[in-house]
Amino acid sequence: MNYPRLYENDVLEEEIYDIVCEGQDYIEAIRENNSYPYHYFLSPIRHNLFQWYPFKKEGSLLEIGAGYGQLTSLFTKKLDHVVAVEDSQSKCNLISKRAEDATVLLSDFDDIELDEKFDYIVLCNIFEYAKSFVESENPYVDYLNYLKGFLKEDGVILLAISNRIGLKYFAGYEEEHTNRLFSGINGYENEDSVQTFTKNELENIITNAGFPNYKFFYPYPDHEFPELVNTDKLINEIPFTGAIEFSRKRYILFDENNLNLALSEDNLSQYFANSFLVEIRKSDNDYPTDNMDLIKIGAQRKEEFNIYTIIWSDGKVSKTPISAKANDHIKRMVEGSKYDIGKIKCLDAELIDDSLYYDFINQKSCEYMILDFIAKNDKVKFFELIEDVYDALFYNSFESDEYGTKEFLKVFKEKSDIKFHCHEKSYLDVILGNMFIIDGKFTVIDYEWIYDFPIPLEYIFYRTFSYHFYSSKSFREFTSFEEIFEHFNLDTENLKLFKRWELNFLGYILNRPPLTRSEIMPLEDVEKIDLLQKEIELKNKEIIKKNKMINKKDKELKSLLNSNSWKITKPLRKFKSIFKK
Repeated sequence: MNYPRLYENDVLEEEIYDIVCEGQDYIEAIRENNSYPYHYFLSPIRHNLFQWYPFKKEGSLLEIGAGYGQLTSLFTKKLDHVVAVEDSQSKCNLISKRAEDATVLLSDFDDIELDEKFDYIVLCNIFEYAKSFVESENPYVDYLNYLKGFLKEDGVILLAISNRIGLKYFAGYEEEHTNRLFSGINGYENEDSVQTFTKNELENIITNAGFPNYKFFYPYPDHEFPELVNTDKLINEIPFTGAIEFSRKRYILFDENNLNLALSEDNLSQYFANSFLVEIRKSDNDYPTDNMDLIKIGAQRKEEFNIYTIIWSDGKVSKTPISAKANDHIKRMVEGSKYDIGKIKCLDAELIDDSLYYDFINQKSCEYMILDFIAKNDKVKFFELIEDVYDALFYNSFESDEYGTKEFLKVFKEKSDIKFHCHEKSYLDVILGNMFIIDGKFTVIDYEWIYDFPIPLEYIFYRTFSYHFYSSKSFREFTSFEEIFEHFNLDTENLKLFKRWELNFLGYILNRPPLTRSEIMPLEDVEKIDLLQKEIELKNKEIIKKNKMINKKDKELKSLLNSNSWKITKPLRKFKSIFKK
């Protein structure tokens, strides 16, 4: 097929093929070639999109447009029968190497010769190209209709696609398919091979294709490297405020997290989510995902800590190991939930079938309280809240310089002789997003990092805010670590030590690729690019206008050649030609 797909090219395909054939570790390969396409085709974080999905193990799956097999290997672990379709022999060879248990079929996407029907059909970053390979007035509707013939009676199509009015595009990220600013927002002018859709546009396509039953999921930050997957139930109650860690070139136009908070207040976040994952259902039956309201995935971690979290409609939260190696991690969490840290209470939890369960707290966390204070520029309320956090955390603690035990060094690597406050047991995740005020007491969830040895509370207090300084520009503009530490008479010189401990801790639990070296462009360049794009658009309009004039002349000429007067005068023209000779 003669259209470019995301990040694909012949040279990169050969490089990915060599990495797969040589058995090179994918994360190491990304470290050596830290560019966005390498992340896209090799990063295990791509699997977050479907790692949590309740596939039937004995089920069958058809993946259309499998690319370089970046998702196929996950599907073969989840299901007994996987068929991957690609339109070039070289891609098929790569997929076969990467996912040996998959059946790989070389085929055009609109002419698939298969007699079987499937439980699942996956379209990830391929549906937007349908008008390039479906000859029809309504290629997107007709293609879904075509695929319906490959579904079992209760089968589903899992469609992952960008939102053409996703918030990140307003905030200065280029549209992936065109490498231009605002091309989706402007309706893909002068673009005839690809297009994405708004939520309403996508819903119209789905219903016009005869699918009355569907569910929207919203992967954040996007569907390529998701950290969590939200739904209509909670997208405005728990809005995303994190950072986009893996990105390409962007312009800093504004902080999209602040705007998303404002959108959530008006129940609008679902329309401006960066991506959609839509479960398009063939029947009106109940589906296993009906009761899933939010999913958070921890697939950047080492296997022994790798879990995913689901908030269920029945008011429960579950934490499930992605592999058996993480079972012990879940058990430690259940055991740790029985203890309080200072005046901070851990929410009660229980173990059911290798998963941890606790009650969902349906109220604002301390994170959103803090963000409200920042939005109102209210430092008095801000510091009142963190003073309460500080007092609860340090309650009944003791001073010690003997915390540098063998267990401590295993996690944090570096010893210090500075006296800090400690508890006998330590809970690292006293972060604002995990804390709630219930009946006047701080209550925490997500108690993953509870240890049976002392860890300095000053460092744990530093961790309370570190994520927010990293992920939120408004937080950084509102205050600083130095201001917070000075407010509590804490030595700011220790910040360097805490940062090193934090890096060592992350190194202990994580196994993730490096962040992409995204290019941040100065704001003034936007105007230059805008002018260039306008010039190009004007030239394109001139070309279109000239082509229309040429077409008009061609039609006039054809009309003249087919006219009776032209046919009648044909002998005279021949005679005139002979006479000239």
